[in-house]
Formats: sequence, structure tokens, C-alpha cells
Amino acid sequence: MKTRILVVSLAAYLSSLACSSESQPGPSGVAGASGAGATAGSQPQSTAGAPSGVAGAATGGATNGGASVAGAAGSGSAGAPQAGAVSFGGASGTAGGPGLAGAAGNGGAAGVGGAVGVAGALSVATALDGVRVDDACSETKVDTSVGAVCQHVTLTTSGGSKYAKTVSIGGTTGTTYDVTLRIRGVVEPTRITGGTRSDTSTFRYRDLDWRKVAYTVGGAVSDSTDADYTQWHIGVESPKADYYLNDYQKTGHYIFLLDYQVTIPMAANTKVTVDGIDRNERQIVNYEKYAPDGIPGSMNFGQFIQTNVVSVKPR
Repeated sequence: MKTRILVVSLAAYLSSLACSSESQPGPSGVAGASGAGATAGSQPQSTAGAPSGVAGAATGGATNGGASVAGAAGSGSAGAPQAGAVSFGGASGTAGGPGLAGAAGNGGAAGVGGAVGVAGALSVATALDGVRVDDACSETKVDTSVGAVCQHVTLTTSGGSKYAKTVSIGGTTGTTYDVTLRIRGVVEPTRITGGTRSDTSTFRYRDLDWRKVAYTVGGAVSDSTDADYTQWHIGVESPKADYYLNDYQKTGHYIFLLDYQVTIPMAANTKVTVDGIDRNERQIVNYEKYAPDGIPGSMNFGQFIQTNVVSVKPR
């Protein structure tokens, strides 16, 4: 009886071994449950009863590193396990350090009474730039011999002449500007009584000494023969003042070329007049045929003044 039981038990045992030849799930993949690969691996498959392959272990990069690449799943062949290739994630990234704060910007320099200089304040005196007053000869044919004279084109009711242009400068109300002008022209000499002369240097012309810069601030024309020679002049309304441009402190039948710079105070929005005033009907001809640098010369051998703005600065 015992022998029969033993035979039956042995048969059962052999029967169980025969059943083991059927497909069974393989062992769990590494780092994955129930034969699955690791988190980044694919679910491996087994064929013909082969145990599932070992999924490739996916190693993810650190939080700030490169992206992980999933390992390819292993597949069994004829029951033999085949490990999937191991995939390595990107190397751990190094977190960037905090950005450095930008340096604080320096405040812009404060403006002084509005823009100063060529780019700004020059616009205050734009109206004065290029102002020109001409006193042309009226004759069709002008005598240009040394010391010759010609007639003014237009006479005043008193028989003399006055040619003038008046403009208004701009600026900020309450501000006075130092306006530097370049004065060019062709003029006869006059003589002003009184006034201020900052430059008294002289040069030699036709055997006489003449002022190099014939500029006088203030003064007046005396009621004498001096008034018979044109006074070329700038008058400023505020601060009120007269500026004479051809005060050679001598008179006579001579002609001169002007080219110099002066600085004149002018209040914002004031009127400025450039003029030539003669008490009689004639003027000295530009017999030297002077032509100032950079601007047109005389009209029909007559006299003229032109102003150009060099700089403007608020006081």
C-alpha cells in the first residue's frame, strides 16, 4: 500500500513538472514590479514561455540636469531571457547661480537753464543767425577808384539812409543769454563818442593806424561830420544797449573788411535790430572789392553787415 501511494505521489510530481513547460511570467525586471522595466523602461515581453527580459534601468538626470532617455525593453527569445540595453540619463545638471543684480544707474546731470550749447540753446537765437543788412549802390555803373562814393538806393525823408532788420530771439522767460555772434561785412569808418572799447589794438592801412576790432559798447554819434558816415550797429531791447560795429575812431573815404566775434547779453524773447544809419545820401564804395570769407560779397559794390550765431549760453 505504501508502495502504491509512493507511485501515485511520484506520478503527481512528474505531472507537475510537465506543467512547468507552459509559459510562465518571468521574474520581475530590475527596479520594475511584475516583470516591468524601471520607471523609464518599457514593459518587456517574453516569447514561447521565456521569462521576461530585464528592462533597461533608466537613470534620470537630476532636477536641473539633462532629460533622461528611457532604456529599450529586453525581449525573451525561445524562453531565454535577454536583457534590454541599459539607458543612462543625462548627467546631473548644475543649477545656475543666482543672477547678479544690475548696478544702479547714475542719475543724469541736471540741466542748467535749459539745454546749453550747439545742440540746444543755439535755437534760442536762430532768428539772428544769417541776418544780413545790405546798402547797395544805386548806380548802374559804379566808380571803384580809391575813395569813390555811390548813392544809397533808398533815402529817408531827411535825405539820409537807414537799412534795418529786426528779429526776436526765443528762450525761457526770465533768463538772459550770452549770445556770441560772428560779425562779417564791408563798411566805411565812423567815430563814436564815449562807450567802452575792450580791444584798442591797431593795424596800419593807407598810412594810418586803425582799430583792429572796431567794436564799441554804448556811446553815441556826435552831431558833427561823424554822422555823415554810416554807423553799423546792433540794438538790443533788453537789457537795453547799443553796440557799434565800425567805430574806427576816425572818419574819411576808406573802406574796411569786418570779420570778428562779439558776445552780447540778450534777455529771452527780446527784440534785436541790425542796422546801418547814414545822415547823408552817399556811402563809400567797396573799391577794395573785399569779399568776406564764407558769405556773398557786396551788392553792387555797396556796404553790408551779416550776423551768424556762434554760441548761446544762459547766464
